[in-house]
Amino acid sequence: MAVKADTTFSLADDLFNAAKVQKLARALKKAHPPFAAKRYEAEALARFPELALKERIAHLVGLLGEHLPDQFEKAADILEKALPPPLDPTLEDDDFGEFIWVVPGEYVARHGLDEEHLERSLHLLREATKRFSSEIAIRPFLKKYPRETLEFVRACAEDKNYHVRRLASEGIRPLLPWAPRVTLDLKDTVSVLDRLYADPTRYVVRSVANTLNDIAKIEPALVTETLSRWSRRPAADPAEFQWLVKHALRTLIKQDNLAAFKLLGYTDKPRFRVSGVVASDTVRIGQNFEWRGLLTSLGKQRLRVMLNVHFLKANGKHSAKRFLIRDGDFAEGEKLTIEKRQAFRPMTTRVLYPGTHYAELIVNGVTRGRCQFELLQE
Repeated sequence: MAVKADTTFSLADDLFNAAKVQKLARALKKAHPPFAAKRYEAEALARFPELALKERIAHLVGLLGEHLPDQFEKAADILEKALPPPLDPTLEDDDFGEFIWVVPGEYVARHGLDEEHLERSLHLLREATKRFSSEIAIRPFLKKYPRETLEFVRACAEDKNYHVRRLASEGIRPLLPWAPRVTLDLKDTVSVLDRLYADPTRYVVRSVANTLNDIAKIEPALVTETLSRWSRRPAADPAEFQWLVKHALRTLIKQDNLAAFKLLGYTDKPRFRVSGVVASDTVRIGQNFEWRGLLTSLGKQRLRVMLNVHFLKANGKHSAKRFLIRDGDFAEGEKLTIEKRQAFRPMTTRVLYPGTHYAELIVNGVTRGRCQFELLQE
């Protein structure tokens, strides 16, 4: 029997509720007095209880199609006028804005996807992204008008506003969550990132890293080649560049990619010994699994020491999750005593299935000290 955590939190209710809809409606009313704000609010909220988060966005956009003028240019003018002040351009990170302002961009993606409206649509997406990211809304344009939209994206990469620069990277992510896939040539994607990898804001640099991490799942060699090329160019902030490299390679490191290890300064042939391994034979749900052992470095080297736990899934297969023990330089003969406890408690992010689980130590991709244990019901 599967065991999972109970939760009553609703992200949809937190991000899209009466207060948020009222804020949008009042802004539209102020921008365009004929807009029937109260009616829009009532019609929107009437269906909210039955709708999930993305469905609420689609519902709000659909209602705008009924309440705004039929002519797209007029509707776009109203939406742009209704936008709140841009997010603080002096900040450097984590300034996402309010989710309700995703609606204008999504309206553009639905109603402005025509060649005659292309310039106006892209302009409005650039303005909207200064309030809340247009990363999803731009993707239909990349699909239908790849050449023109890619030209727009390249211009965004040079914009003074860091939210617009982030749109250039985030909007072209191959595997952007919650978003339809884009099929740009990955070399075109990298050519945009070439303009952004040394950006002075972490918000943009994180997006570049996430885009590279997406590419790594499709064409790993392109990512390691790109990072190697960038490393030969002087960066404004070497520490920030190292952060970018580490974040961009997180998937390849999990896959024990040797080129990724080398880029991060790890030896691809670690020399070490693991002894004295003691691990739990059985664990009850609600208790901890324990793994203990001694690692001895047999040379001066940089090591990434992880405990890998293989969780049983519903289909009888296993899904591995790695837990960092230590990441850094080791002297020859240096010893590391490892004592790791892993809680097996119900979580919203993982369902627990009683049965056989596995664990082992992984050092720069090399496995040692594998053991198995049984997870039992409470």
